[in-house]
Amino acid sequence: MNMKKWAGISLALTLTMGTVAGCASGGKEGQGASVKDGGGEGQPTEIKALTILASGEPPVLENNKTLEEIEKRANIKLKLEVVPGDVYSDKVNIAIAAGNQYDLILLTDGKDDKYVKLAKQGAFHDLTELVKKNENLQKIPEYTWNNTMVEGKVFGIPRPRGIYGGGNSNIFIRKDWLDKYNLPVPKTLDEFTNALKVFKENDPADGGNTIPMVAGPFNSPWFGSLNPIGFSFGLPYVYKVEDGKPVAYFQTPEYKEYLDWIRMAYTSGLIDKDAPVTKTVQSKDKFKSGMVGAMVDNVGMLDDSNTSVMKKADPNAELVGIPILEGPKGHKGVQMIEGYFGIWVIPSNVPKDKAEKIVEFLNWSASEEATIISKAGIEGVHYNKYDLASGEIDRTEEQKKLYDKEKPAILILQNEYDKYYYASSLIPEVRQAQRAVLDEFEQAGVENPFLSILSPTLGKNPDHTKKLTEASTNYVLGKGEWDAVQAEIDAWSSGIGAQILKEYMDEYNASKK
Repeated sequence: MNMKKWAGISLALTLTMGTVAGCASGGKEGQGASVKDGGGEGQPTEIKALTILASGEPPVLENNKTLEEIEKRANIKLKLEVVPGDVYSDKVNIAIAAGNQYDLILLTDGKDDKYVKLAKQGAFHDLTELVKKNENLQKIPEYTWNNTMVEGKVFGIPRPRGIYGGGNSNIFIRKDWLDKYNLPVPKTLDEFTNALKVFKENDPADGGNTIPMVAGPFNSPWFGSLNPIGFSFGLPYVYKVEDGKPVAYFQTPEYKEYLDWIRMAYTSGLIDKDAPVTKTVQSKDKFKSGMVGAMVDNVGMLDDSNTSVMKKADPNAELVGIPILEGPKGHKGVQMIEGYFGIWVIPSNVPKDKAEKIVEFLNWSASEEATIISKAGIEGVHYNKYDLASGEIDRTEEQKKLYDKEKPAILILQNEYDKYYYASSLIPEVRQAQRAVLDEFEQAGVENPFLSILSPTLGKNPDHTKKLTEASTNYVLGKGEWDAVQAEIDAWSSGIGAQILKEYMDEYNASKK
């Protein structure tokens, strides 16, 4: 994000808002708490909300039966604006600068410097006490709350997700191709590498079109689309504290081992030649086209919405998830992420009593009642019978079409905490396989000790690893040598990196007192 733009927004907020007290009182407990307008008992609260459309088409809001039911049950009138992800940040900038367009805004960049700065300036309500009075929101793990708080206060409500894995969690591989060549589902990096080589040599997609693995984009020294490979070499998750000192992942000897593997795989044709510039959505499209053997994603990849596309290209296509790869020295792991996607904030110009009702609405949205609507829709409208525990659903084709058109999952703004959030398949055996992958993650979580800490120097220099990215990318493409990478690591370590690590460590030590 352009920091000058945010500085201008911050100045505008300071001039137009001043210092605004942001804590409302009161609140109702219970997942069925209704939301009432401060202007009259029983009157629905009107909520203007801004949220993101991550992919696909937006919900059709006109005559939307799901929206009508939500408004009835929660006693609200919801005016929802759903904005595509590629322009969402700009929309949020404008909304915050204006200050009075929305009652509720989803911030998708999480707890970063701009969020902290705006919270300290009084741009958002302090919701600390309100959250304590809403039991469904209290079910969000303390770990997740700690990753979103500012100076120990709640200025936004996180949309909880699983703590382990995230978008680039683990490897998914074509099991039908493994079976074709009598290969086991890989458990080690050596077995996985061998499988890619067999795919390359035997061309199971036919016509020379086989791509053993897709990845990309290569836009940081971390190469995030290859996370499981990095952890199999023993890389820390971005940073670690060793012998009381902070260490960045690229300062470890394991980093070269990781890059050596990528270099070998890329130059040998095991990784898609377009990986350096391939966006995640493009990688998924290639994978689902039936000509790719493996990619890194989350367990949602096993959903029928993905596998059905693949089966159209190849009816024999079958996927299996590799939860964790063990490296040559016994290392393995999966990242422990922030535990949320997006933070709901209430601008401080919203009246306090209305802020209270909005928090109650988010609390209702995190109830089991709302979860059922999100996952299945309205009984008798979108389905005939639904079992939340198993995910089994009985619905007609017309009911499914209506569900896909109205998109209840987008209309339920908050969600209850569920470590199996991404295990969303409606096919019982697939759902079980997804849960098994997520369960295994808990045995190998790799924590970033500085995840919830901000470095002012890094905030002012978001491109601090740009030169290292260029050197490391050239290296894995076979266009450069390790000496160039090491030179950039040394320059970072003795320059801006030293200040960044000091700031992280100072805050880390202070939090331990």
